[in-house]
Amino acid sequence: MKAKVSTKFNLILSVTQCRNARRYALDEIEGSLIEHYGKVWSYGEEIMRKNHGSTVKIDVNVMPDSTTYFSKMYVCFKGVKDGWIAACRRVIGVDGCFLKGICRGQLLAAMGRDANNHIFPIAWVVVAVENKETWKWFLNLLLGDIEMGIGHGLTLISDQHKGLVDAVKERVPAAEHRQCARHIYANFKKRFKVERACDAYENGISESFNSVIDLPRKRPLLTMLEEIQIYAMERMYKMLLEGQSWGNLNIFPSIRLKISKLKKQQRFWGVIPCGIQKYEVRLGNDGYAVELTNNTCGCRSWQVSSIPCVHAVAAISYLNRNAEDYVAPWFYTAMFLTCYNHTINPLNGSSMWPEVPYIKPLPPQKRRLLGRPTLKRKRDQPEREVKGKTRHTISKAGAVMRCIICRERVHNRSTCPTRPEDVASTSRPKNKKAKKCKKEKGTLEPVQVDPLQVEPVQIDPLDDPAPHVDDIQVDDPALHVDVHVDDHVNDVPTQPVATRKRIQKYSERITKIGLRRKVLKKEGSTDHHPMVLE
Repeated sequence: MKAKVSTKFNLILSVTQCRNARRYALDEIEGSLIEHYGKVWSYGEEIMRKNHGSTVKIDVNVMPDSTTYFSKMYVCFKGVKDGWIAACRRVIGVDGCFLKGICRGQLLAAMGRDANNHIFPIAWVVVAVENKETWKWFLNLLLGDIEMGIGHGLTLISDQHKGLVDAVKERVPAAEHRQCARHIYANFKKRFKVERACDAYENGISESFNSVIDLPRKRPLLTMLEEIQIYAMERMYKMLLEGQSWGNLNIFPSIRLKISKLKKQQRFWGVIPCGIQKYEVRLGNDGYAVELTNNTCGCRSWQVSSIPCVHAVAAISYLNRNAEDYVAPWFYTAMFLTCYNHTINPLNGSSMWPEVPYIKPLPPQKRRLLGRPTLKRKRDQPEREVKGKTRHTISKAGAVMRCIICRERVHNRSTCPTRPEDVASTSRPKNKKAKKCKKEKGTLEPVQVDPLQVEPVQIDPLDDPAPHVDDIQVDDPALHVDVHVDDHVNDVPTQPVATRKRIQKYSERITKIGLRRKVLKKEGSTDHHPMVLE
């Protein structure tokens, strides 16, 4: 901004002026923080007025002095929850992310999977902090909107947040709670139910949504909620157009591509019939039992994903049938169109929002944490390795440390008894830093000099009738200054160069001070000569 103003208007501004102008412009465009939180009731009323059947819940904290602060806000549009109930698999990913702008807090979101394995936003809530109480409040409203009761037939995917785990156990005890992939790797043998028609054991849908709303999270409250609503509304329309462009395809293009790859691999497997639609599919020493009547395979991949595996495709091809007919109805194009046939109705601007007779809440009380607030997400170890941000090191635990001089194990170079005296030690005591020498102003180091080494210098006053005070030398040995820089430095050859230079500098200062104090009176001068110091 500073460079643009200088180029366009030929003015020089400071960084503070640019920052204040930017803040003023943002306040004019988006409004102040108090105004944003004061309009949350009107915003919720506008959503329910334009989208009948939508759910908007706002929770506030009332203090003893009747001051009202914003606490939580839940939003779920009618078209979104109807689309999930009609045609989405009963798999939901829940996760939270931090708000990065002037609004502090966290955004919790519930994400579904559509028939094409794409993300499907269901509901989101703004809270002050992510804990068991806020997660339980969110799950109560979410399960009531999607009509899932206590979670029969529902699968939840999340990370191992302690508050979320406890809230799921209390609120949805009948649901299957899957952990993210890295937690499953730590406990690989854990059993999960498989009737959900989804082979996902990672919470990528929630992370994708958090990445999409990265910029809106930096906006004020209502601006952020409006941008999320616009994103969900626009996405549902685009997905509807994409589904209509597939024409007469029975299943999705992505599922057809996966089936075509399995058809190429199935030719290596041998099929042995052993009953009515029962087969044993073998390749070398590997064998799997396939039953086409109940769509099961010994590898359990078909039961988990509801898409035939390579063994099932081999058995289906043995009967000269099409493997696409054995795909679950969740992956049909008609199911995809049913999911996105529900839309979100547009909203009016803030100037046309209805007035409500509720007390306008203030922004939530600031919750100050230790350290500087971070804006970037903390990456895990595998992510840092992929990005090249981690330097691979080898631990020294168990390694044998030897002295580089005598090659013994007991000591190191600093404490080696065979170390030559002229070799200086480079080690330092642990947890101690080298102290820096500080020079105090007006202090001089004492220098011991033999006065007999000073040679008197004869000065003729006629040569220079008005010599400078620094150039005056005395003839009386009693008035000589007891310092001789060159002789003193040369007599101490073992001193470091820095020390000798410092001694020379201070010695020159002593010489000038002594000459000013003991300067002789010149001919014709009075006792009160201004250059004579008593």
